[in-house]
Amino acid sequence: MTDYLGRRNKIEVKNLTRRFGDLLVLDHINFTVAEGEFLAIVGPTGCGKTTFLNCLSKLIPTSEGDIYVDGEVANPKKHNLAFVFQEPTCLPWRTVRDNVAYGMEVKHFPKDRIEKKLNDILNMVGLADTANLFPNQVSASMMQRIAVSRAFAVDPDLLMMDEPYGQLDIKLRYYLEDELIKLWQTLKSTVLFVTHNIEEAVYVAERILVLSNKPTHIKAEVLVDLPRPRSLIDPKFVEIRKQVTELIRWW
Repeated sequence: MTDYLGRRNKIEVKNLTRRFGDLLVLDHINFTVAEGEFLAIVGPTGCGKTTFLNCLSKLIPTSEGDIYVDGEVANPKKHNLAFVFQEPTCLPWRTVRDNVAYGMEVKHFPKDRIEKKLNDILNMVGLADTANLFPNQVSASMMQRIAVSRAFAVDPDLLMMDEPYGQLDIKLRYYLEDELIKLWQTLKSTVLFVTHNIEEAVYVAERILVLSNKPTHIKAEVLVDLPRPRSLIDPKFVEIRKQVTELIRWW
């Protein structure tokens, strides 16, 4: 199976269901993600977006259904499932450079590959000059940049991002979103980006899945066929943002 651009499907989610006792949170969710696609997930507050990502990343088990990578059930011991959380997750005793390298070390990348990846990514995201500083010596935006860089560095089969810029001000968010798009375009990773910010979803994604209120299912799929860099005042951008906003309403 391929997507509208002819890319093969990398990720397949089949009948993903999660219950907590008698509470049905995720209700038989099905979708695919193409290789190298940037897919955004939006939905009303409390619909279970974080639970959804936790199931996909294998941090918590599903009640039914599963996620498949290249046709195989996702296995964190075999597949690279990278996760960027809402809060920065830097290791305080490691430098910026060593934090970005951490995932590659855990995956036992060869030293020469680690060095090349480090140099490329640190330069790409503007962290080369702060590479030898510790997390308490850099800003909050830099700490989140470290987390994003660390996730991209392991060449993930699927990179999941849970509102990574939600704590930052608007100016920083736009700057880091542009940086994220540059990383994605250069490294060709497959990204699943969860956000409550509809404008952000339209700005970064190629396709948006809109979740319903609980019990959560996919309410709609919206293709974001816009050139990059994107303009917030482009009439088509405004039209897509309005379409997603209407879909996400509670009533």
